[in-house]
Amino acid sequence: MSHTILYPPTIDFDWQVQRPQQLMRAFASLGARVFYMNPGTNTPHTRGVIRVSNNLVILNKVDPKAYMKQKPIFYFSSPAHVDLIPKYNPSLVVFDYLDEPVEEFVSLAPYLRRALTSADLVVASSQRLYRDSLTVNPNTILVPNGCDFEHFSRAGHRNLPVPEDIKELEPPIVGYHGAIATWLNFNLIVRAADSLPHGHVVMVGPLYNLTSVPRRPNLHWLGYKRFEVLPNYTQLFDAAIIPFRVSQMTEAVNPIKMWEYMAAGIPVVTTALPETQGFPEIYYSSNDDEFIINIRRALYEDPAHLRQARIALAQKNTWLERARQILQAIDRTMGSVRGPDNLLITGFQHELPVLRRRRRIVIRVGSGAYGMTLKKNGFRRSGIPLVYGSYIIRIKKPLVIPVGVPTN
Repeated sequence: MSHTILYPPTIDFDWQVQRPQQLMRAFASLGARVFYMNPGTNTPHTRGVIRVSNNLVILNKVDPKAYMKQKPIFYFSSPAHVDLIPKYNPSLVVFDYLDEPVEEFVSLAPYLRRALTSADLVVASSQRLYRDSLTVNPNTILVPNGCDFEHFSRAGHRNLPVPEDIKELEPPIVGYHGAIATWLNFNLIVRAADSLPHGHVVMVGPLYNLTSVPRRPNLHWLGYKRFEVLPNYTQLFDAAIIPFRVSQMTEAVNPIKMWEYMAAGIPVVTTALPETQGFPEIYYSSNDDEFIINIRRALYEDPAHLRQARIALAQKNTWLERARQILQAIDRTMGSVRGPDNLLITGFQHELPVLRRRRRIVIRVGSGAYGMTLKKNGFRRSGIPLVYGSYIIRIKKPLVIPVGVPTN
């Protein structure tokens, strides 16, 4: 089935290439027609349209409705974009649940429940988010992050041009690429540098909500680098680190960099993040002391067979494979939403977040009084009190129907 997918303005397509950009590119390569709306926050673009490929179009401050020939699948990852759903009258709503709305992302917390309940399908990127979403929307699937294997596996050959700002550094080099943000454990990064008096710790990435970083002679902050040249830096890493603080936010994170490092075969040392536990191919650290010990193990004791195991694991966890999983779930959900015209709901005792778009809905209430809200196109409301009996609602246009908790 051919789909049109609309991704609202969240992150610039060519800035800090993360899950949204990777998945949209993969959807396009699998035949979906993708319209990616650039916010122009970090990499300003001239107003207009950029055609990346036959199926992938970047929209810079232009109305996508002028270019879409069919109702789109509204695919969003920022909970705040739930308010844009009625604007585009989508055929399906998919919420990609990426982050716990705490700490840096606490401003998104007021929107989260509506994002989960407004979605026909929720895609969760970690086990923690998956479990949380299931309590609100049962049509939730788990799809962790992945990697651009072809891109990062090039670093494993160590034959790419060496960037000027790193070529004078002598091994061993312990490296990191990604955002330099408050979720990093900066004390641990300093300890890592201090534990390598004859080595270097290299941190590649832009500062995010920070104005300063700790300094050491062998601790190098190289700043933002384009996605295209990241393998040029990664190829020089003798070990790679994920030095995240363990917090409510990071406990829900499936680190993309874990997969990218493994694609290059590099030994990976991580703090005690739930999503990194259980992989024998990497060095999971239950505390800070073990993290420092694991750096030395990764540098000097990493067996050859683990290198090949990491590469093989990354090759099975590509963005293309993740996109296939999501498109299959979209097709299943489409079949459910477009299924029989009669929907029978019986004897529910708690909130049902599942959304259905139907033209004729039969609701049967077993006992007690229930409050129900019909939302035309998702947002125009009219309250209908329900008591014992059956109700048939006929509508001209599809409705989004959340059913509330008992009123007594």
